[in-house]
Amino acid sequence: MTAFNWLPVELPYMKMRYLLPLLLVIIICIVTAGCSQLQEQKDSGPAGGPGIVTPTPKVAAIGTTPADLTALVSRAAAYARENGREKAIAAFNDPNGSFVQDEVYIFAETYEGTALAEPFHHELVGTNIRNMTDRYGIPLVWNLEETAQYGIGFVSYDYPNPKNNNRVEPKLSVVSDVDGSYYVGAGTYAGSGIIYPSAAIGPATRTYSIDDLPAFVKTAVAYARSNGKEKALAAFGDPNGQFADGELTILALDYNGTVIANSLSPDTAKNHINLINYHDPDGVPTIREMRDLARNGGGYSYTVAAVKKNSKTYYAPKIDYAEPVDDSYWLFSGIIIPGYEQLREGNTTGITLRNHTRTEMYDLVDTAIRYEKANGREKTLAEINNPDGQFVKNDLFVWAETFDGTILADPFWKEGVGNNYIDYTDPYGAKTTVVGINAIRNGTGFSHAMFPDTAANHTASVPKLVYMKPVNETWWIGSGIYGVQVV
Repeated sequence: MTAFNWLPVELPYMKMRYLLPLLLVIIICIVTAGCSQLQEQKDSGPAGGPGIVTPTPKVAAIGTTPADLTALVSRAAAYARENGREKAIAAFNDPNGSFVQDEVYIFAETYEGTALAEPFHHELVGTNIRNMTDRYGIPLVWNLEETAQYGIGFVSYDYPNPKNNNRVEPKLSVVSDVDGSYYVGAGTYAGSGIIYPSAAIGPATRTYSIDDLPAFVKTAVAYARSNGKEKALAAFGDPNGQFADGELTILALDYNGTVIANSLSPDTAKNHINLINYHDPDGVPTIREMRDLARNGGGYSYTVAAVKKNSKTYYAPKIDYAEPVDDSYWLFSGIIIPGYEQLREGNTTGITLRNHTRTEMYDLVDTAIRYEKANGREKTLAEINNPDGQFVKNDLFVWAETFDGTILADPFWKEGVGNNYIDYTDPYGAKTTVVGINAIRNGTGFSHAMFPDTAANHTASVPKLVYMKPVNETWWIGSGIYGVQVV
């Protein structure tokens, strides 16, 4: 498999190869949304797609939560099993039927990508939409398929919201398998009442250190190995037990990304919610990222926790640590990175804030990739190395690196060029180069890191959202946004 072949692989019913694919805070409320580049959207059909709502006379639902979506989708799947495919599809395609609730409605698709039910876009029915991607190139239909084949789960993506001037917004869809040949789902935008990104994190009942995190997880792993899976999962799911230490809380998942113990949000475990295609607000597939770390013995990863204070949302950087228990499940826990706890109170004193958006970063990398296709590698690397070149927008810039970790070009970190950083470990223990390359291979390209702002000659590590995209099988171009997001 090449480094740039990232579509999901080995889907249970379809016997496909699974791509190299995971951090996070599991969720009390989760969000997401999607759409490809304008040309991709045009080629894929109208700005609707699976679970994508286009203008209708209905009023937006207020307070739609993942639990609401789960209940609607579960009801639809049960109806389909009881009444048969033909009757169910007719019901789902009825815009005035019981499976349409304000802006939220049931859609259905086969595992080959053929749309079966789209109540507000009947012209899509019978067409194949498998290759549809979101604004950031995420293969959203593939992800819907993969998740549904694990039973039931959440899928995040970004898509233009027709009820908000087609602004690209995060969207969450819940999907469920029906009979192995097709699945049903429903979705809603973040603005429809979902708390975004829903990073579930307990209260800070004491001061935590980075060292507390792996020690806590290792204690839980040892407990599970000594006491057996059944007893361990019961302990991990107990909100008053020894593995719910305020902000430090153990969560357990299988290697498909399905929640099997979660004291912060028990329903995710009760309903066996799959999160392999859940993305955090920065597009980072945190569970897939952490799952991959656990498969390789464990490690650190980053995400963000949403803290609401004084009518603003502060996305506090969070560090997670994952380890395997055995070949059937793994554990993780996380804390807000020490030094950023003040964000709980809306205090940003001394904290670097973002100057750019995820879209700006993505577009800059995409522009550099197109430049390389037109001008070749040598000219592109020279342009990337130029601090006054077209790929430098103040502290937003691109760099180039090989898939074995050697830096090819960087406008501000000249001493790094030519050196290999495949085994680079940041001050908090995360192997950010490896995590980033895995992000390319799992189909998103987005990852989090802690790294100095080299454009400003800073030496202290700060939160950084990274996007990396392959040029070909041997090298890639990346960019990053420094700081904390506040909205």
